[in-house]
Amino acid sequence: MWYVAENNSWPANAFSHPLSRSATVHIPQGQTVVYSGADSIIYDKIVVEGSLTIQPISSDVSLTAGTILVEEGGELNILTDESSPFTVAVHIDGALDHSIDPEEQMIGIVSLGGNLNIVGNDVGNAMLRLAQTVTSGSQTVELHAESANLQIGNEIILPDTQTGLPVGHWDFPNNVNYVDQTESCVISNIDASLATSVITCESPLQYDHTAGSHAGHVTRSITVKTSPNSDDRGHILHTGVGKFHINNTRIEQFGRTTTDMIDSTVMSPNPDLKFGQDGLTQQMVVSHFGTNQIARYALHAHHSMVEGIFDGNAILYSPRDGCVAHDSRVHITKNVIVGADGTGIFLEDGTETGPVANNYIIGTGGGSRGGDDGRFSIQKGKDMAHGGFGIWCRGELAPVLNNHCEGHFGVAPYAFFVHPNFVSGKIVKDVPGTNVALVGKTISEIASELEGGLKLQSYGGFIGNSAVATFQVGIDLSYFSSHENELVGSIIEGATIRNLALDGRGISTVHSQIFTLENVIIEGTVPDNTITAIWCNNCNQCELQTPYVGDVQFNNVQTLRGGNC
Repeated sequence: MWYVAENNSWPANAFSHPLSRSATVHIPQGQTVVYSGADSIIYDKIVVEGSLTIQPISSDVSLTAGTILVEEGGELNILTDESSPFTVAVHIDGALDHSIDPEEQMIGIVSLGGNLNIVGNDVGNAMLRLAQTVTSGSQTVELHAESANLQIGNEIILPDTQTGLPVGHWDFPNNVNYVDQTESCVISNIDASLATSVITCESPLQYDHTAGSHAGHVTRSITVKTSPNSDDRGHILHTGVGKFHINNTRIEQFGRTTTDMIDSTVMSPNPDLKFGQDGLTQQMVVSHFGTNQIARYALHAHHSMVEGIFDGNAILYSPRDGCVAHDSRVHITKNVIVGADGTGIFLEDGTETGPVANNYIIGTGGGSRGGDDGRFSIQKGKDMAHGGFGIWCRGELAPVLNNHCEGHFGVAPYAFFVHPNFVSGKIVKDVPGTNVALVGKTISEIASELEGGLKLQSYGGFIGNSAVATFQVGIDLSYFSSHENELVGSIIEGATIRNLALDGRGISTVHSQIFTLENVIIEGTVPDNTITAIWCNNCNQCELQTPYVGDVQFNNVQTLRGGNC
């Protein structure tokens, strides 16, 4: 049953629809509708071709649907007011219908060239430093003064800070009694002073959390969440023109693609059914039903032609990726990302130019725990970043600045995999904000115009990033090209990498010859660890060079250089 908005109003008869998942609300062109209700209907779809604003007026707002679809030219705004206490909750509750949607585009919030604008209230600093170690059984957490924006009822996430895990063992985590120690605290009381805030949790905490680590503030005035009753998980996707701003929003239990091998549905022409006078138009039919459809991530800019902004969000628990920019320019800034099994942030194609800055990523030990080479050839470079990462980059054009990773990552907090067989022919699109020197050029053309070729510091940079976590590798660097007699290579600047595990590597390189480390700290935590600070392999019978500039420190590691270094 379709209900069509008239007179710039939500269709009144939709409120009394008796059956869940069978009503569709249509906002046609020319209609400007404000929804501020809290009805109990589970809509099948909300189709926006006009303008729909979901916003509180005098009470909290809630809305449940299988899919909210924003068509080209349509506009969806989900907003709250900084001066108002009222919130918005959008729940996704639906089931995929493979007979009409074999590639699983629906279920979630999908913008096909529409204007998607979700903006909640700014919470300020969302990465809160522990002033004291939290001990198991305690119900209080003491935070430094930057936690001033916390309120009773807010939630913080404390990362796993256990030490000494043998992550380098071939059978880890099966060889130990491993339990992820990430946990949540819902605040029941706040006792604030000038220097610290002591918060009381609703329930005692089960694990220790070390002083100096952080907690992620994950409450937002807007929540977009997959309902626990939903048959399938939602995803947020924008493609094409329009607008794509997602700010200060909590996105929870979103994303369907998992870290298993990608197995997408394949559509092929039906040779027996052709259309048009020339007979060249054919019906597309399913030639293979996949079991793990690619590109159904929690928050995803997919070949967007507009400059996107993902700022200040809390993205919680995705079976693959948290924030994804795929051949899109997106500002990915000040987000808290927890429990993205594949990678917290994924720059998928190598053409991404937007900044990735000031994000706080908490790993929870998910992922395949495997490197990217294992699937590169058989999946033609498409099935990447499945191992368990914080930030994973295909290219060198985006600035990666001042991010921080804690918790447990299956492979690495930071990774670059710039294999030329995949990236060299990719073209940087003409999207607002893109450096004009890059627009319309392939990656190989950009590299050929630079003396010494394309490096991290050429247009982007890897500066000021840090990790205090459990991992196999701190910074994973693969397939960086270099010229003969090169003296600098790509620069790793201002990185602090501290491994809580028993073993592992600070920096690991494959098929790369030279990097410069500038003001870098690599250190272990536990006594008698077997950590190697810098490891290199398969660099065409070379010895990896790492010129040191400024203050480069290696603290409490067993081996400074291993492999071909």
